[in-house]
Amino acid sequence: MSAPGFIAIGEIVRAVGLRGELKLYPLLDFFEPLLGSPFLVWDDGRPAEVTRHRVMSGGCWGLAVKGVGGRDGADTQVGRELGFLATSYGDPAFPKPRGGLPFRWVGREVVTGDGQVVGLVDEVRRAGAQYLLVIPDGAREILIPALPPILRPEDELTGQLVIDPPEGLLDVQRD
Repeated sequence: MSAPGFIAIGEIVRAVGLRGELKLYPLLDFFEPLLGSPFLVWDDGRPAEVTRHRVMSGGCWGLAVKGVGGRDGADTQVGRELGFLATSYGDPAFPKPRGGLPFRWVGREVVTGDGQVVGLVDEVRRAGAQYLLVIPDGAREILIPALPPILRPEDELTGQLVIDPPEGLLDVQRD
């Protein structure tokens, strides 16, 4: 069971080598500088200190984590996740990419600049180099690109998300 407010950045998919290196599959909120930060935690909320990391084939990362010794120790970590606690996101020292991390959009209400309610963000998807806010609408989904100038810049964890959709974006998705 994950710690309250835990945000996963990657899943340990296998042990690598004899010295206990871990193979990390990056998830939606992965941001490489988090690997070397004091904000990194295991899924149970315990601190995780990455002592070495490298890019591996297939977009995965090889990690050496303090306290994980040898192949047997690494094998016991398979299936666990690394991430951070949402409460640490507001810390000025927290490493963030320009534009922030996508976890903060889930569960928030989306409204247009003139106050029209679009719906609640149920999920965030990666589409190439951008993210899409997924808003359920009956049997369909409304997909809103999460980039300026459509999504107004903000880096909060609560409150409404304001969008300035291009003409026809919401109409086309609801037809």
